[in-house]
Amino acid sequence: MARPRKEQELDIARRAVDETIRLLAERGGFDVPLTAVAQAVGCTAPALYGHFRNKNALLRAVREEGFGRLYNEKFAVFEQMRGDPLGYLRDGSYAYARFALDNPTLYRLMLSPPQTLGASDDPWSSKAGRQILCLLLTGLRLCQERGYLPGADLRRYGFMFWSTIHGAVNLNLQNRRLDLAAMWDSTQSVIDSLMEMIAATGPTELPNNS
Repeated sequence: MARPRKEQELDIARRAVDETIRLLAERGGFDVPLTAVAQAVGCTAPALYGHFRNKNALLRAVREEGFGRLYNEKFAVFEQMRGDPLGYLRDGSYAYARFALDNPTLYRLMLSPPQTLGASDDPWSSKAGRQILCLLLTGLRLCQERGYLPGADLRRYGFMFWSTIHGAVNLNLQNRRLDLAAMWDSTQSVIDSLMEMIAATGPTELPNNS
């Protein structure tokens, strides 16, 4: 029996996505030729075309992978902070912001894909995207069950919460004068302000008159 070719021994699709994410970070843009990806994977261009018919197909897979990675990071925080919904909202938001600031080009592909990509304009249209949104809404719902945000429409509040953090991330990424540490400090302060606002809506303890 003939030995399999080297490219057949590789998980080409999986490695192509990983290498594209790395190349996106290196180049700071979406202009990553499939030939460069094939070279990074260690396969021929035709072998790569067997998995992705063009660059847009590969970028759509990369975008989906980005949402999956972000969901996994936020879910890990959710699991660690069970029983502390305020702590989860805070640390889950930190995880979201760190991911965006550490992966600016991937984050831009996820949230602001080029029209030529043929991807949905709704970042939460994919399964992983909906799961990320669900984690946020679950955190808000658990906070409400503890007495915070009484009477609030959580879907409307959730959109405000996410758009505030997303806006802070984008503004910091656009400020080329800031280094990563400064961008993180600025974004963290926005998250902390949001958490202070939510905490202020919570139940207050009555003074002990005994």
